[in-house]
Amino acid sequence: MTEPFDPLRPPSASLPPPPPSGDDLDQSGPADKPGGGSRWLSGAGAVVVVLLMLAGLLALLDNVEQGSGAPAGADDRPTSDSPDDQAEPAQPFEFPFNDPGRDGRGSFGQEFRPSSIAVGAGSVWVSDFSCGVVVKIDPERLAVDSAIRLGGSASGVSVADGSVWVGNRMVGQVTRLDPTTLRVQATVPVPGLALGLAAGDGAVWAVDPIGGAVHRLDPATNAVVDTIGVGMVPHHVMVADGAAWVTNNADDTVSRIDTNGEAAPAIELAVGPAPLHVATADGSAWVTNSGDGTVSRLDGVTGQAEATIDVGLAPHALAVAAGSVWVGTEVGQLWRIDPASNQAERVPEADFDSIDMAVDGSEVWVADADAGEVVRFDASIGRVGGRVDLSEYGDCQTFRNRAVEPPITETA
Repeated sequence: MTEPFDPLRPPSASLPPPPPSGDDLDQSGPADKPGGGSRWLSGAGAVVVVLLMLAGLLALLDNVEQGSGAPAGADDRPTSDSPDDQAEPAQPFEFPFNDPGRDGRGSFGQEFRPSSIAVGAGSVWVSDFSCGVVVKIDPERLAVDSAIRLGGSASGVSVADGSVWVGNRMVGQVTRLDPTTLRVQATVPVPGLALGLAAGDGAVWAVDPIGGAVHRLDPATNAVVDTIGVGMVPHHVMVADGAAWVTNNADDTVSRIDTNGEAAPAIELAVGPAPLHVATADGSAWVTNSGDGTVSRLDGVTGQAEATIDVGLAPHALAVAAGSVWVGTEVGQLWRIDPASNQAERVPEADFDSIDMAVDGSEVWVADADAGEVVRFDASIGRVGGRVDLSEYGDCQTFRNRAVEPPITETA
């Protein structure tokens, strides 16, 4: 079992400022930028563009691995080790003043940019596709407990069936981790890619933007049991109340899938331009339209459009907490929508970008890729309750150097 981490978090005043973020490296991709950036994608052209994006990301992968070799569990089925083997104890995840991942001047290299977030098993889990690392955060201490190196490009993350599930948006696999020992319980190959993940209705769902599909994984067998075609360049999936909802970024639709059927076809519903995330509340599905700064509200059963609500520029992430729908943008704004009136108001002093959100009771955990932070927002009072500045722990190379490379557990 991995020893508990006891991070020594340095005061922010002692740190140099992070460099400009440059091109966005979060899970949203080039089609997620404001101003209808996905409008030029159509027909076969979208497929070509996405393939070019994939080639670029593969080149990036070669750089970030830096000769470390294949990570444990990246390519092999979980059959080689005994379940009695113990994971090697990890060193305390303290601030690495002399870590080789930082240069001699103490400035940061490639930043850790959180792109997906989940809450479960007593921790907050954050992935970064450019670092190939998943970070485990203690929600009470607001500190990093562990970093798990999965290699490739760790993407969507979800917690279900007592495990942490992590997608790989470049290799085409989903890794299942034990949240306590950080061992790889299973590696599930999927056709295409695994960009975003969600758990619900007894399954784990993985979005494949290349294949235009969503894959349903059975946690009992650690295998793909169904692949369902959706729209062009699907981005995000969520599951609730007998339906899976998938946003299709390149054709301005959201797909609704009946999760009670064995192989039910998806129904495509029109929404605004360049949809990104979807959530359900009050019998409706809520969709962020990054292209025109709106949120679409659809009837949760029929899919009929109920309202279009104006919010700030470049809305991205969604959360439902404390009786409201919370909409985070990529330009440092947070909006609250009252489902009873469909009225939106900007939340004051909520100055963070939102690439992904996860809910734990009245607390909303936000992945801010631009700032390299994880933000805890208390929805019951409408205020920020704390932040985890991941740059205080180092850059991508620091996380890779100090991360646990989990051994594989043989599964029955």
